[in-house]
Amino acid sequence: MKRMGCFITLLLLCCWLLPAVALAEVKAGVFTVSPMLGGIRMEGNQAVEKDSPAYSLGIGYNLTEHFGLETVLAGSSLDKKGSGGSTSLVTYRLDGLYRFLPQNRLVPYLAAGVGGYNLSSNHELMANYGGGLLYYFANNVAFRADARHLMAIEGKTQHNLLYTAGFLFQLAGATPPPVAAAPPDSDGDGEPDHLDRCPGTPAGVAVDRHGCPIDSDGDGVPDYLDACPDTPAGVAVDGRGCPIDSDGDGVPDYLDQCPDTPLGVPVDETGCPLTLTLYINFAFDSDVIGAEYRSELDKAAAFVRANEDVPFIVISGHTDSRGSAAYNLRLSERRAAAVRQALIDDYGLDRAKLIARGYGETQPIADNDTEEGRYQNRRVQLMCCVVLPE
Repeated sequence: MKRMGCFITLLLLCCWLLPAVALAEVKAGVFTVSPMLGGIRMEGNQAVEKDSPAYSLGIGYNLTEHFGLETVLAGSSLDKKGSGGSTSLVTYRLDGLYRFLPQNRLVPYLAAGVGGYNLSSNHELMANYGGGLLYYFANNVAFRADARHLMAIEGKTQHNLLYTAGFLFQLAGATPPPVAAAPPDSDGDGEPDHLDRCPGTPAGVAVDRHGCPIDSDGDGVPDYLDACPDTPAGVAVDGRGCPIDSDGDGVPDYLDQCPDTPLGVPVDETGCPLTLTLYINFAFDSDVIGAEYRSELDKAAAFVRANEDVPFIVISGHTDSRGSAAYNLRLSERRAAAVRQALIDDYGLDRAKLIARGYGETQPIADNDTEEGRYQNRRVQLMCCVVLPE
């Protein structure tokens, strides 16, 4: 036993001094081959010398990383006591092994099994138990030290100790090369940092092939921040990605035909003040509305009712350029007042809401040099207002 302890100690010291050359561990589902040398100590009442050298060859299979099976054939040449001759000892067994810490470099194990031995033509059944150590110093190669208590179980029980050391080879394929670590992706958008043009993208935001947040309408504001994601190409937008509306009338500049509408003035879909133009031909120097223009007044009353939420309706009178400017201003005021009074008297509209103003010839909408142009300029307009114009 002293010889066995020294042998194992020396073997383990060598193991620790050898550098590892690859990943070394127990592998499941592979065969093993284990050639070993050592010695056997026979029980003293047998007709052979106590200690003799021994050899063994084991062939195993790793069912799992922990459990394995192994068949072992071992032999020794024993000196007979007194006669000076020798005899042979052959043992064969099937063992089960349980390995501890199979993913470590140093792996202890326990073993037990059954078999038989042949000593001087004497055949007997045999049981054994013991344990050992594996030290993986290279890929699929380990130093091995093993000690077994061998017991003959026919007739008188014989107790012998087999101690061996050697190598264990795992018949496994080459270890696959390690999978290269994925390149770092700090913002987790799927685009590695070294290719990511927008490395600070918030989590969960869809990105393009450059790692930048998607901007479907190309307005410079990414979709996840864009309150108006369908802005036409080339339209200037604000920080929310919505088309700019300079006069704040709700109609963006690219659609606004009246981009300077005063703040608060209701507008139509073109961004222009919400107005209704009445074409009423008054007699010369008259503010009397002819009966034939009743339909125009009906339109005016409907316009006022449709905009009941507007604080004021300004009724503005306009003339063409014939006559003096002062005369035309007074005439436009009288005609605007006439329309206002008709809406109050005939339609029951709120007088406080209706404001009459005259602008004379100062706001033409057509050419005063033609009859048609002068007809268009002689008009009365209704315009919705939040505040009264100056």
